Amino acid sequence: MRNIPSFITGLFMAQLDKTYDPKNYEAKWYKFWTDKGYFHADSSSKKPPYTIIIPPPNVTDRLHMGHGLNNTIQDILIRWKRMSGFEACWLPGTDHAGIATQMMVEKSLAKEGLTKEQLGREKFTQRLHDWKERNGNIIIDQLKRLGSSADWEREAYTMDPKLSLAVRKIFVMLYEEGSIYRGERLVNWDPTLLTAISDDEIENEEKSGSLWVFKYPVVGTTEFISIATTRPETMLGDTGVAVHPEDERYKKFIGKKVKLPLVGREIPIIADEYVKSEFGTGAVKMTPAHDFNDFEVGKRHNLAMINIFHPNATLNENVPEKYRGLDRFVARKQILKDLKELDLFESEKGHKLSVPISDRSKDVIEPRLSKQWYVRMKGLAAPAVEAAKTNELSFYPDSWKKTYLYWLENVQDWCISRQLWWGHRIPIWYCNDCSGVTTGMTDPTECKECKSKNIHQDEDVLDTWFSSWLWPVSPFGWPEETADLKKFYPSNVLVTGADIIYLWVARMVMAGFKTMGTLPFQDVYFNSIICDKQGRKFSKTLGNGIDPLEMIDLYGADAVRFTCISLAPLGGRVRMSTEDFASGSRFINKIWNASRFMLSHANPDQPIASIQVDKLALPEQWLLSELDETIKKVGKHLENYRINDAVDALYHFLWGSFCDWGLECAKLSFSNPQTKDQTISVLVYVLETSLRLASPFIPFISEEIWHNLPKHPDIKKSESLCISEYPTGLNLNVPAGARDWTLVQECISAVRALRAQAEIEPSKMLSIHIKSTQNHEVLASAAPWFVALAKAKVGALNAKNKYLVQVGKGYEVFMAVDAIDNEKQLKRLNSEHQRVSKIILGLEKKLGDANFVDRAPEDVILSTKAQLENMNYQRKSLEVSLENFKA
Repeated sequence: MRNIPSFITGLFMAQLDKTYDPKNYEAKWYKFWTDKGYFHADSSSKKPPYTIIIPPPNVTDRLHMGHGLNNTIQDILIRWKRMSGFEACWLPGTDHAGIATQMMVEKSLAKEGLTKEQLGREKFTQRLHDWKERNGNIIIDQLKRLGSSADWEREAYTMDPKLSLAVRKIFVMLYEEGSIYRGERLVNWDPTLLTAISDDEIENEEKSGSLWVFKYPVVGTTEFISIATTRPETMLGDTGVAVHPEDERYKKFIGKKVKLPLVGREIPIIADEYVKSEFGTGAVKMTPAHDFNDFEVGKRHNLAMINIFHPNATLNENVPEKYRGLDRFVARKQILKDLKELDLFESEKGHKLSVPISDRSKDVIEPRLSKQWYVRMKGLAAPAVEAAKTNELSFYPDSWKKTYLYWLENVQDWCISRQLWWGHRIPIWYCNDCSGVTTGMTDPTECKECKSKNIHQDEDVLDTWFSSWLWPVSPFGWPEETADLKKFYPSNVLVTGADIIYLWVARMVMAGFKTMGTLPFQDVYFNSIICDKQGRKFSKTLGNGIDPLEMIDLYGADAVRFTCISLAPLGGRVRMSTEDFASGSRFINKIWNASRFMLSHANPDQPIASIQVDKLALPEQWLLSELDETIKKVGKHLENYRINDAVDALYHFLWGSFCDWGLECAKLSFSNPQTKDQTISVLVYVLETSLRLASPFIPFISEEIWHNLPKHPDIKKSESLCISEYPTGLNLNVPAGARDWTLVQECISAVRALRAQAEIEPSKMLSIHIKSTQNHEVLASAAPWFVALAKAKVGALNAKNKYLVQVGKGYEVFMAVDAIDNEKQLKRLNSEHQRVSKIILGLEKKLGDANFVDRAPEDVILSTKAQLENMNYQRKSLEVSLENFKA
């Protein structure tokens, strides 16, 4: 019966286990929440909706720390809003991951000695579906271990029938209005996977390469133009040479031709401002079919487009016979050798260059001219631009708006076709008897132009992003007008990484306007990038990643959630190591042990008394006022997406205010029958409210402790913490004077600090004197607290004593010292005075710098000013102590 919730048994369990072992509680409570259906949102509810759509992980993914942070942020927001009275819908799901999934299945086929071609498209596609059924939910199960409170009853998959219907609808709609077309353009081509790929599937790696210079003979002269290139093999496809129109070295050649070495083709010399005269030789070879910049220059000057590569990056029939069939890098060596033999080779020097690498195959990407399907983006982008400019769409942090707008205002047409077998097959049928092209919401049986039944479907599939850009609408039933769509569209916030701001975020905004006429979400929160302690992004190549599941096994999900969030500022970079999770675990254990201590002093057979604020001691009134302030801070930070600040406020209250002060002060009351009941009542009230406040952040431990708390007459008890009312303020009238306890705290802390500086053992009773310009009555009444919490008796100054002094705002604490090495203390005080003075000088210089004051964020300015104030108090303390010791 130990692990059965108290509201079920009707019993109050006054004792928690001696130690907190997450394995004993996490699976239990997650099952309880899901069995009760707490995470499911009701589309017929009268509550206001609050919606988040999960960035769907690939079905091939395994949970990594980026997922951990991203989903913890979403879970915090959705749990907070669920507890705040909203019909909270967090829509989960997965992406079919065209390339990644096909690679997985092809690898398994290779072990059988088979290829997809041998198997055939139909059987291979069935293998893909089978693989997904076996492996596609692994990351979903891992997200559940993290505590994700998603609406699993609405879990979607981009290849689900209803989502596939939405994909087809948007394709047909855009095609019929002329926004989808087929054209021959350059694409990022993967020579291993034999498909076009998107920008997000490329990693640009800096590598050491070479810059080669060789000569092109100018036709009709004995002169040459020197060309610099990092890809000599592409010269076989050159159709021009470009120079800057103002480059005096080459003006005389503009309009002439060069004879392309090894090929013999005559190609024009053109002038274009794209050329940078200072790079290389100032003359650039133009290969429009194999370079994105050359392609644009080639279009401007009507240069020929010659494709010299087969799909696998071997050279094709458009090059001289001796190079045909060679791999591009083998051809490179042969071309350089041949140029040297022709005395056209000038030089080679080392050169750092950014090489585009396929994220999946790890092969070098080859820009390739090919016929692909495209979406015209300019018209779709217009309302998405306007939404950001008018702040209808908000970004957190706001600095990302500039990136979003830059991409949309310079948007290029989107290549949506992929040469794969896994994905949504392009719903286009070609007629074998005429040039007719047919599409529609159902598969056609004949050509719409000539009515011939001799038709065949396009072999390609759609880019995975073409289904993902419909994610805000398709899982809710679009194109049908469903109850879910009416209730939960648009969503409130999108939590994602900034690296897909245009690949996904901007495209979803466009799709939202196109399908529903409105934004798909109001806010976009860009979570932090997780790095190692050296500031390097986590990557498989570096082997510097942290497995969140290993951390959950070691420390529990709450510790992982707390650690991730506490380290992650809005849109910043997180430097993380495995040691950080031990710190998170200490906080979780601190809450557990504090709760055990408090419950050990409560009588399970005696009801908790209602709080009578006027009968409380000042520390108890202060604790309630601190809780009220923390509630307001946490709420404000959550509203502004300052989630790590919310965690920080919660941490400081629970560890500092509740554990270090609240429970320590309570020890005096526990032994007094006249005060104990009210003290227990306050502690239970504060802990229960704190657990509700903490529940979105650390849901497992808070739920377990909450069910073991006695019922408090001033709090309405729910069936579960996760559906309890989120605190927005206290229903108690705490007097404003409760804040006076802060002065006592500061003085007690000053005594403790002085004791540590003087290296006086903690058990020794000290004599102290306090000078204060405020709250004399409070300090006078606090004598028992100084004895209990600082081992110090308050008295008058004694001229015979030497004192160490701590100066604060409105007070000075004098601590008598005897049997102390005066010379050692003077040396320490002088050294510390020099150190603090140096810090003050640096802070004053920083605050006096107009550039710093104008450019630094307001919170940084305030923090710097607070640091300066603190340092000035420290210096004053040292100066008073020095005067005292010299006297």
